[in-house]
Amino acid sequence: MKKLISIAILSAFCAAPAAAAPPTLTLKASPTVVAYAGSTTLSGVLSTLKSGQRVDILGQDCGQGGFKKVTTVTTATGGAFTYAAKPTMNTNYQAKQKAVTSPTAAVQVAPTLALKKLARNKFSVSVTAAQTFVGKFVVFQRWRTSKWVSLRHVTLTTLTHGTKPTEVTSATFRIKLPTGLKIRAVLPAAQAATCYLPTKSKVVRS
Repeated sequence: MKKLISIAILSAFCAAPAAAAPPTLTLKASPTVVAYAGSTTLSGVLSTLKSGQRVDILGQDCGQGGFKKVTTVTTATGGAFTYAAKPTMNTNYQAKQKAVTSPTAAVQVAPTLALKKLARNKFSVSVTAAQTFVGKFVVFQRWRTSKWVSLRHVTLTTLTHGTKPTEVTSATFRIKLPTGLKIRAVLPAAQAATCYLPTKSKVVRS
């Protein structure tokens, strides 16, 4: 009798349907490094593979305490979704569908650094980002033989407000140089701080 009961229990257990696995979400960013005002494509797949499902895209800007909703997208064939994001500083992204949240996709942002020759021995430098860089400095360099040589630090002093959230921090300076040299400006990591990547300007001629 005990053997029959055991067999019956085992048969019932084997016949019970397996619990459905909970749905999952993937998320990736490409590229993971962008220049200020640039964009990155966030893409992922809902594991149910269903189309027409609403997925929230969440963002956490550098220094922000938590994630906030950026937008809502709808899954296409095979549960795939995409979104063109334009982070203004280092930002973490997640996708959320009901109680399911994707892993975090991180995107880093480099400010736009511009160096211009205004006249002989007179130059301007500007940093464009979503925060002020007043009081920070860039390194002015020239190309000599086979390497870049730092000539001076240029402190950024002037702030111009662009279309929100853009801020342009700049400075004008003079330095005596022969004409025709390759020159550039560099924003070091310590000056970019935690919310931006260090960056370099394009090379221009003195």
